[in-house]
Amino acid sequence: MISGFSQNGWEDEAILLFRQMHKSAVVPIPYVFSSVLSACTKIESFKLGEQLHGFISKWGLSSETFVCNALMTLYSRWGNLIVAEQIFSKMNRRDRISYNSLISGLAQCGFSDRALQLFEEMQLDCMKPDSVTVASLLSACASVGAGHKGKQLHSYVIKTGMSLDLIIEGSLLDLYAKCYDIETAHEFFLTTETENVVLWNVMLVAYGQLGNLSESYRIFLQMQIEGLMPNQYTYPSILRTCTSLGALDLGEQIHTQVIKTGFQFNVYVCSVLIDMYAKLGELDNAKGILKRLREEDVVSWTAMIAGAISACAGIHALNQGQQIHAQSYVSGYSEDLSIGNALVSLYARCGFAQSGHCEEALQVFSQMNHAGVEANLFTFGSAVSTTANMVNIKQGKQIHAMIIKKGYDSEIEASNVLITLYSKCGSIEDAKREFLEMPEKNIVSWNAMITGYSQHGYGSEAVSLFEDMKRLGLRPNHVTFVGVLSACSHVGLVNEGLSSFNSMSKEPGLVNKPEHYVCVVDLLGRAGLLHHAREFIEEMPIEPDAMIWRTLLSACTVRKNIEIGEFAARHLLELEPEDSATYVQVMKERGVKKEAGRSWIEVKNSIHAFLVGGRLHPLAKLIYNYLDDLNKRAAEIGYVKERYNLLNDVEQGQKDPTAYIHSEKLAITFGLLSLSNTMPVRVIKNLRVCNDCHNWIKFVSKISNRAIVVRDAYRFHHFEGGVCSCKDYW
Repeated sequence: MISGFSQNGWEDEAILLFRQMHKSAVVPIPYVFSSVLSACTKIESFKLGEQLHGFISKWGLSSETFVCNALMTLYSRWGNLIVAEQIFSKMNRRDRISYNSLISGLAQCGFSDRALQLFEEMQLDCMKPDSVTVASLLSACASVGAGHKGKQLHSYVIKTGMSLDLIIEGSLLDLYAKCYDIETAHEFFLTTETENVVLWNVMLVAYGQLGNLSESYRIFLQMQIEGLMPNQYTYPSILRTCTSLGALDLGEQIHTQVIKTGFQFNVYVCSVLIDMYAKLGELDNAKGILKRLREEDVVSWTAMIAGAISACAGIHALNQGQQIHAQSYVSGYSEDLSIGNALVSLYARCGFAQSGHCEEALQVFSQMNHAGVEANLFTFGSAVSTTANMVNIKQGKQIHAMIIKKGYDSEIEASNVLITLYSKCGSIEDAKREFLEMPEKNIVSWNAMITGYSQHGYGSEAVSLFEDMKRLGLRPNHVTFVGVLSACSHVGLVNEGLSSFNSMSKEPGLVNKPEHYVCVVDLLGRAGLLHHAREFIEEMPIEPDAMIWRTLLSACTVRKNIEIGEFAARHLLELEPEDSATYVQVMKERGVKKEAGRSWIEVKNSIHAFLVGGRLHPLAKLIYNYLDDLNKRAAEIGYVKERYNLLNDVEQGQKDPTAYIHSEKLAITFGLLSLSNTMPVRVIKNLRVCNDCHNWIKFVSKISNRAIVVRDAYRFHHFEGGVCSCKDYW
């Protein structure tokens, strides 16, 4: 009876019957335990499964193969692979299901190397892998971009005659698509049974990932010509491509077809439609879809509200997001986990530019905890991202502790956001420790660490990590190359940077994007190769945008090259005639002011802000007196104030010499006065630190014997003992 309930979707009834059996002091046979464990796995009742494991050990049933198989499946689905491996290693007799259970669990959790190792052990144990085993392994290879290992499995599939298995076909096509080997994917697709709609959907996604909307849409039409109707996964695949490429007209056409084919109330399809309309600026259409949903369907309604809020977060549409927040509150859904997650994400993302909304994101997170709503991995990720945007390392560490307590510290996604947190907060050693302690890493992990090294000026370390990543068979993506190019730019590794840029075209599915060209211009400009930078821009296959010219102009400002600077400024003014950041002397007669310099420092849980020449701080008199003392002591050991700085002419035109004291000097002085001698002084500035301030901070770090960390608009500077981590190259 218990087995019948478990196998036919009556899991709760199977568990209830087992409880009654236990109360009646009837000792279950091993087969009963296997059925109840299967029921626990299906409904994710992992704690109960763990209790059953205790009974199994108590009654001496731990040696039963099918019981061990059920336990391994339970722990694998739970993500507790350590216990699953322990059970596997202690088994006296293993069958094919034993291997499949563990291989599948390892593959799903991203442990592709261990899964492949177990695959080899399985064959040595004279067990023939089936399609389930091979499909799990192909999925593992696809998830980490291990295309070469996947091709080896493809050879095995051909040799063993599994080629026509529908699951294997889908897994192989998914492998090549996710590894950006579109030519092999297309060739393989042509050899498959075209009646399988799953394969068509995979090809839609593959071309969409490459930004090839025309080919993606051609496949969408062709599948219908072949007599296959789009399903709930087909529409989202093509709609996401329309969203990413801004193809609103085509998206609206497909929306019409969605209605004609009866998918207008499908949760999955509607969530993607809401996302498309919201991200492409058609928020009324997005809200219209949400309102037309049947509110009595609680699951659909909460999913749609969460999706709408997430879409607003994606385009920083705070007002619309707040309206939906209010709607969810009135409807009584505000404490739903998915909606809470979306709200944290909304206020976190919108708070990136407005710190008040970052506070609001953390308030929602706190309210969820107080209401007893169990935070999940997504919630924690959004909360950590919020503290990273606020550069609030103290609160970030508190949430890190909660992540550990809840058992999410072994999750790749958790470690990825923590690496970003510590990198953004200036604690690169903590970021490195988190990275090195990860049991398994994905491309986001490597990108986060490479970007962290780049932000902190550790160019050689970033390049070395990039090479390590490639040696391990991981394929870099666009984000990887931005991180590597930025790292090379920050430390003057010109040849290495150009080599990385040129190697992009050799990576399947990758093309140089505007941000990569910006990085190269920055690389050449920082190295003083301004004529090379100008030639590079003039020979670019794409039209230079404002960021390209702004980057060249910035380099000319630092290098005091008026000729090329004016050349860059003319092009920039043509593209953005009202831009206030072009350069001060060109804009003087237009009456546009340069953005004022601001710096922030946290002391005793309070944020203190300073402006250029600011005297509004309660301790302003004490700060200026101590600053005078620091200046005298610095001058005694060789500091000389540099008065020429092209970007600060306006500030230096003031008659009062204190009116142009830069904000970072004031913040650092206050930090030295207020913080314990054992604590580093951490300051954030909204603009690039100028040459004079950079030189001054070096001297101050020496005379005060203090570590000073400054995060400016471009990177981190770690000052200690009169030396900066950037080695005076920034």
